[in-house]
Amino acid sequence: MVSQHWSRDRVTGEIRRLSEAGHDLRHSEMAGSYQKLVSAAVRYFGSWGAAVAAAGIDYSAIRRRSQCARSQKVTKWSCDRIAEEIKGLVDSGENLAAATARSNHPALFSAAVSPRYFGSWRDALTSLGVDYDSLLSTTRGPASPTGETRRARTIVRRLRVMSRGSQLPEAEEAKSRYPRFYEQAVAAFGSWQAAVAEAVGSDQA
Repeated sequence: MVSQHWSRDRVTGEIRRLSEAGHDLRHSEMAGSYQKLVSAAVRYFGSWGAAVAAAGIDYSAIRRRSQCARSQKVTKWSCDRIAEEIKGLVDSGENLAAATARSNHPALFSAAVSPRYFGSWRDALTSLGVDYDSLLSTTRGPASPTGETRRARTIVRRLRVMSRGSQLPEAEEAKSRYPRFYEQAVAAFGSWQAAVAEAVGSDQA
């Protein structure tokens, strides 16, 4: 790339050129060797994934192939690896609500919420500077009875019942005593602590 004078057309043209040359267009691969292109793509299109789509390339197909390739080999997770994967999702403009991430990226989600690493999806995102509360407010949308909001309300109601006459358990105890409910709470709110805070706050409102 000789010129550094970027435009929308130049960004999409460069992406098409790299695609035709057989380059891996995943964000994690491009960010290392073509940082200026990636930065320009985000500036003009909002995310790398959106720029690839604007170039007429199915970015979701690229991601699916990448996920299949990863599933065929044993992945050794680390905090840095998890952060790198999540940053790729952020830059691609994906929905990062816990329930959605758990459904679309189960291996990454499980690693992130493991006590060995971040302990919760919320903490994993927060470590990258993502405001999880703002993210929830934008992804949940209006307070209509959608599936996700109904599940969240059900979890809050159960927590409120559990809290009557006793203190709610800490995350590790909850995970041990109520594993399925614990997973549901983490998927809906990003962490057990956030679910508890929501229940306590709504009970005092």
